[in-house]
Amino acid sequence: MRDSFGRRERPRRLGRRLLLWVVLIGGLAGGGLVLWSGTGGSRARLSRPISLVGRNTPFEVELTAGRASLRHLEILAQRPDGTAVLLAEENIPSASFLGSGVSSRTVRLDLDADALGLPEGPGRIEVYATDYAPTAFLLPREPLLDAAITVDLTPPRIRVRGGQHYVAQGGSDLVIYEVDGDAVESAVEVGDLEFPGQRPPSLPGNVRVALYTVPYDAAPGVTPRIGATDAAGNQRVVSFPVDVRSRTFPAEELRVGDRFIDGTIRPLLEASGRPVPRDPVEAFLAVNRVMRRESEARLKDLARESSPTLAITGAFLQQPGTQVGSRFAERRTYLYGDRVVDHQYHLGYDLASVKQTPILAAQAGTVQAVTDLGIYGNVILLDHGLGLSSLYAHLSSTEVQEGAQVERGQPIGRSGETGLAAGDHLHFSTLVRGQHVDPIEWWDPRWVRLHVLEPLAGGADRASLSPAGRSR
Repeated sequence: MRDSFGRRERPRRLGRRLLLWVVLIGGLAGGGLVLWSGTGGSRARLSRPISLVGRNTPFEVELTAGRASLRHLEILAQRPDGTAVLLAEENIPSASFLGSGVSSRTVRLDLDADALGLPEGPGRIEVYATDYAPTAFLLPREPLLDAAITVDLTPPRIRVRGGQHYVAQGGSDLVIYEVDGDAVESAVEVGDLEFPGQRPPSLPGNVRVALYTVPYDAAPGVTPRIGATDAAGNQRVVSFPVDVRSRTFPAEELRVGDRFIDGTIRPLLEASGRPVPRDPVEAFLAVNRVMRRESEARLKDLARESSPTLAITGAFLQQPGTQVGSRFAERRTYLYGDRVVDHQYHLGYDLASVKQTPILAAQAGTVQAVTDLGIYGNVILLDHGLGLSSLYAHLSSTEVQEGAQVERGQPIGRSGETGLAAGDHLHFSTLVRGQHVDPIEWWDPRWVRLHVLEPLAGGADRASLSPAGRSR
């Protein structure tokens, strides 16, 4: 009797012990999970500091979960009256019993304080986030990030110095203007192009100077304007009195023969490591279109940086004893046999003399580049300040190094026929922020004096125009 009872009781005791162990291990595991996931909570940080918020202020916050994955995020802007504006919110659904599996989020916004109804003055941005930790519901609602801001909705003012401006299509001009102290950048805008204003050390801190051009291929009716942006992202654009004079540029037909293709085009492709098409027209277009486009893009990059001080004291020097070949913005039509195969613009002057004639610096400046530049062959690029550069192309040899200071009339190299050249000559270009402009103006002492030197010397020292402009 006892033996049978004992035999029945042993499995029961064993089952109770097993259940106790399961409950104990489960409790320890659950408690450990709660403790583990409840430590190292979510964090938030700004990708870059933000103190001013205006009509177009980029804002980026990085959220990182603790040991549990993100569940919900919320970004608010607090008004001074205690009310809040919701800037961003996201619920992140669970993907498994462990949570969403999302360990981080980056939220990018362009804040428009005006559209959000935030008044000018002090405010705050708060970032909240919750995760899938079992204890998350026990935690108080507190911001992970609380940043003080100042709302600024007033765009910087712009006051243009001087009177009427005149600029020819494909030509250059200089404008002097004042901006408010909180302006962080400003530029002359011509269509999609921007020509940054710079502050020469000799002028007061709120004065900017910009060289600009209306490009040779600008659409009709394009009018230069000045724009400025402050630290809060507020922008203002103003017009100034400028008369844009349209021009008709010359045209020329050039015949492309097999001798030129075999003697210049194919070797140029081979030297650059490019495929050499068998078809002569395809080979020609690989240089005249593709390599030309790449050369111009690289030239713009090389000419991008410039000294804030203009180095010139007078007109540019035209190479002595040279004859003018092709001219600025000349529209070339290329024919292979009787077939038109391409159209391109010639963006400079071709100046010919004897072979390997010494090439002189047209103006004082700093050597920006000495390099092989595709269709231009061996080149020297000089920086004259305020975005003004001069290019000397097709050289057979060079005599200066990058970073060197040169004087007007100093020998810098010798003419040649490197690159896309049919004979020994100098291709000379002038550029403003990498945009080709007509050199003939910079060769003209009167034009340089009236458009550049006198305004810089104080000939336009009064703010004769203070347009209200418009903000954007």
